[in-house]
Amino acid sequence: MDKAFINKVKQTILKHLEDEKFGVNELASEIGLSKSQIWRKLKYSTGKTANEFIREVRLQEAVKLIQEDEYTASEIAYRVGFSSPSYFHKCFHDHFGITPGEFREEKEEIPISNEIFQKPIRRLHSKLFKPALFLILFIVVFTISYLLIDKTKQSSIAVLPFLDLSENKDQDYLTDGITEQITLELAKKKGIRVISRTSAMSFKGENLLSSDIAKDLGVDYLLEGSILQDYDSIRVIVQLIEPFPREKHIWQNSYNQKYENILNLVKGISTEIATEINIVVNPEEIEQVEYVVNTEAYDLYLKGRHLWHQQANSSILNSIKFLKESIKLDSGFAPAYVTLAEAYIVLNKFIKDNEEKPINRVKSRKAINKALELDNKLGAAYITKGNVLGKFDWNWEEMKKMLDKGLRLDPNNAYGHMLLSDYYLVNNNFNMAINEALIAENLDPLNPMIGTSIGTKYCMTNNIEKSIEQYQKVLKVFPGYTGALDNLGFAQYFNGQKEESKKTFIKLQEVFGNYDMVKAYKENQIIEDTFRFWLSSLKEWDTKYCSHPV
Repeated sequence: MDKAFINKVKQTILKHLEDEKFGVNELASEIGLSKSQIWRKLKYSTGKTANEFIREVRLQEAVKLIQEDEYTASEIAYRVGFSSPSYFHKCFHDHFGITPGEFREEKEEIPISNEIFQKPIRRLHSKLFKPALFLILFIVVFTISYLLIDKTKQSSIAVLPFLDLSENKDQDYLTDGITEQITLELAKKKGIRVISRTSAMSFKGENLLSSDIAKDLGVDYLLEGSILQDYDSIRVIVQLIEPFPREKHIWQNSYNQKYENILNLVKGISTEIATEINIVVNPEEIEQVEYVVNTEAYDLYLKGRHLWHQQANSSILNSIKFLKESIKLDSGFAPAYVTLAEAYIVLNKFIKDNEEKPINRVKSRKAINKALELDNKLGAAYITKGNVLGKFDWNWEEMKKMLDKGLRLDPNNAYGHMLLSDYYLVNNNFNMAINEALIAENLDPLNPMIGTSIGTKYCMTNNIEKSIEQYQKVLKVFPGYTGALDNLGFAQYFNGQKEESKKTFIKLQEVFGNYDMVKAYKENQIIEDTFRFWLSSLKEWDTKYCSHPV
């Protein structure tokens, strides 16, 4: 019976293999069982959750396609129902211990067995009895210890990406914007550690268990929500989940308000959450500005901020366009000026026109000064002001003053802690630089830029082993992250691991698509010769060797 059921489930998944949205709900509906029945039957028959089962069927099919050698890794990702090549890359590596590219290149044999369809052995072998007994004793001792822990410790929460329930599913910027606003409001509360938007957003569109998400983010609570916009009104449904020791929905509520009052809606939700999870929130020494913003202007602001988060040349230009339109409609909304200032800072990284760079610096300063003029209690504004002073003026002491003030107002701002880490770095205080970066990582654990920065700071303190360990930790989650690959290659080289260094640099150039460099690394026995080849091309300003060739 189990075999027939498992085969039916597998064939159903294969039927919808390319549909990235085909998950447990859809599977249950097609099989004719409830979601809970699917979960129980699969867990009993295979020892795996429904999500794990679906993912492993997809991965086994991916192996077959790789062996056919007709498709790129990206094409295969979409053909087996993964929403992005990078997530496919991560899942493949986690499951098989090798990347799709390594498997294709090395022609490594990965058996396509029926292991995922086998019922787990439930009998405890007598040789395992003693270790199992010790494990039980350890769990008991640990549990007792946990019960004696001071419950006044700081609690932590992650606001997961809200779902868009609009009819056309075209309100992504709105759901992301409200998710971010609630995250920012909660982050102002000194009694709560709030995970940064960047890490929480990495779970957008993923069908994972709450316990798995909470474990990855290192949090006690998860906030889930959905949004439905209807003409001039908005409905928000939120629920607070405590994943451990067993998933429990401890609070839920729904809110209906006119769209023009959305900021009050967000503040109301975040305040009630803080109360519901029984955290003693220290009263602010200052009163926060209560914004009443033009509805259309706020909509444009959310679009602009959504594009700013993408950190790409075209998205930044469009972000600036939306933010300017927002300010034109409502010139009194300080957060719009903060994001505009940050957008001009990022824009300077992409442009080569040296005459335009000073103009953008002036625009950035003007925007952030206007934000502080409108709201001198806005933590993010002081943090961005510090960024401007550091990046444009190299005025480190004034930068620190601004960052300290911003973090007093907004203590959970991971970006602020990273900038403060940079301040300590330029002042040769490496211990404080690493400490601040670790605080940022604690607040934003799935941000590869932060993780890579910590590795770089370890390297600068000559702690090469720790540096390599940090880069590898980033690459385990983001295998194609070029910053970590680049830095890891040099760390391995300076650590005397020249063969490992060469392999890492080959991976880096494959990600970039610099196949001339891949060929040079593979053909040259001495890695230093390849470095000289790279430097000679770099001096000629050949973009193929300086950056991503596209």
